Amino acid sequence: MSSRIARINGKLYDTGTKNKSFLQLAQDLRTVGVKNFYFMLEIIDYTLVNVDPYAVDKNGHCTLTKDQVIRITTECYRNPWYYLREIARIPDPGGTAVPYLANRGNIAQAWCIVHGLDSWLCLTRQKGKTQSALCIQAWMYSFGTAQSQFIFINKDGDNAKTNLRRLGDQIGLLPEYLRFESYTDEDGKTIKASKNATLMRHPVNGNSIIIKPKATSYDSALSIARGLTAPVLHFDEPEFTNHIKTIVENSVSTYETAASRAKANNAMYGRIFTCTPSPRYSGGKR
Repeated sequence: MSSRIARINGKLYDTGTKNKSFLQLAQDLRTVGVKNFYFMLEIIDYTLVNVDPYAVDKNGHCTLTKDQVIRITTECYRNPWYYLREIARIPDPGGTAVPYLANRGNIAQAWCIVHGLDSWLCLTRQKGKTQSALCIQAWMYSFGTAQSQFIFINKDGDNAKTNLRRLGDQIGLLPEYLRFESYTDEDGKTIKASKNATLMRHPVNGNSIIIKPKATSYDSALSIARGLTAPVLHFDEPEFTNHIKTIVENSVSTYETAASRAKANNAMYGRIFTCTPSPRYSGGKR
């Protein structure tokens, strides 16, 4: 076993990850007295610690063995922290892809999501709060759950479409073997993923993501609320969303029904809120 692996209470942790933001966060949590400060460094299959999931030759072809691909894929199914730490990529304005950068806020929210707890993450602009929330949802969509629906709610339909596109772009940056763009069924038929401006559907696990339009009146807000029968709801920029109080309050029963069914079926569930602080705290203007 590699010397970079620490065994604590029967679990393994990668203390030598190349994603230094996770090591820094672990140190920060240790400094403030968090006992389980290392949880986001968990690794289940320790043979992967020196394996680059993105290894390719000069022509861009994957150089991993079939066994390594299977191990990486299995680790993704079992370990959201490995996915966020080693796999997830976020599109950069410069046309490149950057790793997920862990901080106390986004990892706390990811922990809540993994454990079925509602979460509200409030970070200043340009700190990656929405992209981070989309990263953990990309893991949920591809690996964490099945036969589930995700619903994106935003201040308007265009912004909800943007978040759907962002999540799709994140998946598009993954190694080809983790994109699950299609599969061939037992009859030899090719089943492809569905993807357009308002819908994504996974071809293998049956998960889907849809968006909701802008609430233009109290009645339209009620209509949106009654349609939120899904175990995963993402409210982005709720402070700018028309009739948000009406939407949230009147979606409680429909959400709880979906969440209870998900829990009974060992599927994932949770309400995710991502927002920006008031100008008096963030130093900005509105």
